[in-house]
Amino acid sequence: MTPLNSGPVNANALETSVMKLMQEFLARYFDGGKHDLGATPQVQFPAAQLLFQQSAATQPLAEAGGAGGLAITLVSSEGHRRKWTAWESLRTANNPNGPNLGVATRQEICYEAVAWNFWVRANGTNSRALCKRGSDGLFGLLSNKAETHALGAKGICRLKVHAPRVIQETEYVLRLVSLGATLRYPILSQTPA
Repeated sequence: MTPLNSGPVNANALETSVMKLMQEFLARYFDGGKHDLGATPQVQFPAAQLLFQQSAATQPLAEAGGAGGLAITLVSSEGHRRKWTAWESLRTANNPNGPNLGVATRQEICYEAVAWNFWVRANGTNSRALCKRGSDGLFGLLSNKAETHALGAKGICRLKVHAPRVIQETEYVLRLVSLGATLRYPILSQTPA
């Protein structure tokens, strides 16, 4: 697991910080290359346009050579969002006496249950196979605890991914991968009571 460079989930920029983390995480895999995934070496991932919320994909979707293309759009699902808070003891990370031996501070942490939909679409000569490969790869990646640990370290945790569903297979192919998760982030400017 390679750590993510983007900052953690942030209460002051909640949507932006989450989307940056997901962009960085997904871009590592959906680049058209082969990647080790857990015990399975060299899994081939298709190249994909990564889009968020209402961003429009370039039309027509195209790969080099005009063989068709793949786009993955992450959209927040606005249903009932459960939210709860808890006070936690956090320890300073830079302690010369070793990890977790620093001074404990109290911080109020927010936990928020969220739901996202990944719309995977493809067109071109092999659009069914490309869309299936993309949605199956996304499902496998998000199901892999070792690979998603980097997201958990930044505040996107407890991922529960649902198997891809076929939505459309006519002019272009559309599949849906749904994901439930818990966001964990500090509530800013809070001091213990």
